[in-house]
Amino acid sequence: MNKPLLSTKRSRASAKRPAPPSRVRRGNEADQQALRQAALDAAKALFREGGLAGVTMRAVAARVGVSAMALYRYFPSKADLLHGLWESTITELQAELTTAVDAAGAHPQARLRAWVDAFLSYYEGHPDSYRLVFMLDRHETEAPETPSWEEHPIFREVLQASTALSRDVADALGGDCDEARLRHASELRLLMSVGYLHSRLINTRHPWSDMQALRATTINLIVQAVESCLRPEPIN
Repeated sequence: MNKPLLSTKRSRASAKRPAPPSRVRRGNEADQQALRQAALDAAKALFREGGLAGVTMRAVAARVGVSAMALYRYFPSKADLLHGLWESTITELQAELTTAVDAAGAHPQARLRAWVDAFLSYYEGHPDSYRLVFMLDRHETEAPETPSWEEHPIFREVLQASTALSRDVADALGGDCDEARLRHASELRLLMSVGYLHSRLINTRHPWSDMQALRATTINLIVQAVESCLRPEPIN
């Protein structure tokens, strides 16, 4: 029987506080970026400890060591703060996916398998990020001052890279797929990956027999499903 993942709730007393600059100099870009990052780190820790209810502007400001008014200069609302966490998470994820796919070599199927494995590994190692990205209502991470997910540059980058990977697999299989089929294959990959992750990270009460074996089988099934979606249709 698999050991359950570590609880997402941690002791507030043992949490490491981010280290903001000792003084934010007016007009100094580096100081402002350091404070913004410290606030994001504090929000991530609070989210890990107490969920969405634990992330308040006052709590983040207190953990960083600034006034709430100072924090509002960087994040006008809680939604802006959570949007910043979402952006940071997706940017980090995309970097890891790119590294894994590039390291897999030139064969499209190997690159596809590397993408799936890296996607699962990232969220298995960051269960709080999974909750943030996939379990919050979108209105909780969107505000008038922030672009919608679909309009955000990092989301577009992820979507374009995912579609490009599907196109490479289709080309290797001899297919001539239109954009709709490529998008369908990419979304199928995401849907099946999230299904595994939700079972692994959220449904921890189920007595999974051998999660590592289930993981390996899931990756094989995802690759097969994507290939089936992209393979040329037989000519009657």
